[in-house]
Order: sequence, then C-alpha cells, then structure tokens
Amino acid sequence: MTGFAVQEAIIKACEQSLEAYGIESLPGSAGEVTVHEDIKDLCKGYKLGNDVAFTATYRGKFDASVHPPKGSSTEVSSSKDVVVDVEVVVE
Repeated sequence: MTGFAVQEAIIKACEQSLEAYGIESLPGSAGEVTVHEDIKDLCKGYKLGNDVAFTATYRGKFDASVHPPKGSSTEVSSSKDVVVDVEVVVE
C-alpha cells in the first residue's frame, strides 16, 4: 500500500511541475516519466509525514497558451513545436 501511495505522489508531483512551468507532456512513449530511484527503496525509508526526495526526467513541449510564439502575442503557430527535456528534483 505504501508503494502505491508513494508512486501516486511522484506522479502528482510530476504533473504539478508540468503545470507550474507551462509544459505539456508529449503523447505516447515520448512523454514517459523516468524516476531515477527504486520505488521499493524509497518506501523502505518512508515514514508518515516525511517528504520523499526523488529525481525524475521526462520530455514535454511548451504550452502555446502559456508561452505564445515570439513576435506575436495572439497568433499561435503549431508548425514548429519546441520540445524541452525536464529534470525534476523534489525534496
């Protein structure tokens, strides 16, 4: 049960980091999240009320509604998406 709760918390933290920086996840396997720690090891040291530190990497693109293209504040062009690599470190 702890493993599931920790996994859900990590997913939620990654989703919040996307929203905080105006980034959309990429569809399919291109938008996969890679957690660099072993979830089982994180759970072994977990105690209720303590923070869980982890590092995750995923790819996304800037959300055009949050980051309009340069040179125009109203026009949105999807002909050239900007893809960014994101590394999240939560402590």
